[in-house]
Amino acid sequence: MFGGVASIPVTVWLYLQSSPENEFSLSAVFLGGLLAGYLVSTTATETDVIDVGFRAGVIGALPVLWILVDFLEAATVLGGPLWFQVIAVSMVVLLVTSVILGVAGFIGLLGAKVGGWLAKMTGTHQTPSVEN
Repeated sequence: MFGGVASIPVTVWLYLQSSPENEFSLSAVFLGGLLAGYLVSTTATETDVIDVGFRAGVIGALPVLWILVDFLEAATVLGGPLWFQVIAVSMVVLLVTSVILGVAGFIGLLGAKVGGWLAKMTGTHQTPSVEN
């Protein structure tokens, strides 16, 4: 979670620097996943590293959901009955949110895998002991 939260300000800063295109860069999400994977690999199993990386990616990508404001603005010009507009906007928002968070989670997962690998290479990785 720390890696994801740490990447939020960087994601917002990169978004603000991208004007006028207003593109989101998920490189901060990768770095947040890398940090999370590096930190957690000292005491966790491989499955925990994957889970932490995915969560860090999703948390780090929350500012990307600002793009949904553009969809809501575009929905005000849709034609048709109100019920159609509500269903269309709801489906688009759900689909876009799922895709953004899924891609960001995968990028965070990749960052965590690299972070775990770096921890092994630098010698800070310790295999967790099994206790009965």
